[in-house]
Amino acid sequence: MTESSTTATAPSGMESRYGAPRRSVSKKSQRWMILGTLLLALAAMIYFTVGNSIGQITHNDVGYTITSDTEATVDFQVTKDLDATARCMIHVLDSSYAVVGAEIVTLGPQEGTGPEDRTQYYSTDVRTETRGVTGMVDSCW
Repeated sequence: MTESSTTATAPSGMESRYGAPRRSVSKKSQRWMILGTLLLALAAMIYFTVGNSIGQITHNDVGYTITSDTEATVDFQVTKDLDATARCMIHVLDSSYAVVGAEIVTLGPQEGTGPEDRTQYYSTDVRTETRGVTGMVDSCW
């Protein structure tokens, strides 16, 4: 055996100390990893978007009428699933933003077939302790 053949198979000082150099990932493998990551990100985005919209209840104030010193009417719209039952807290406020009347309204399942039927308008009368100046939906659940 010659000296040149033994040095070719013997590990160099760096290899014996730190190990053999790592093999790099091929360009084809890199492309597949990037594509897989993008597909997973897209799937997560779709999952969270659809998951947050199903079962969500939203409300909007439409208007109010102060009918007397002891009563007000509040008009509002609620968007919910057709078969869901929701409850909404309605407040009537005075000029200093104090609650002078409150009512919890229960909204049962509604008829309809499409997404446009999820939004319905409601009106409710609220008794007040003193004359109110505004009416609003505080929250729905």
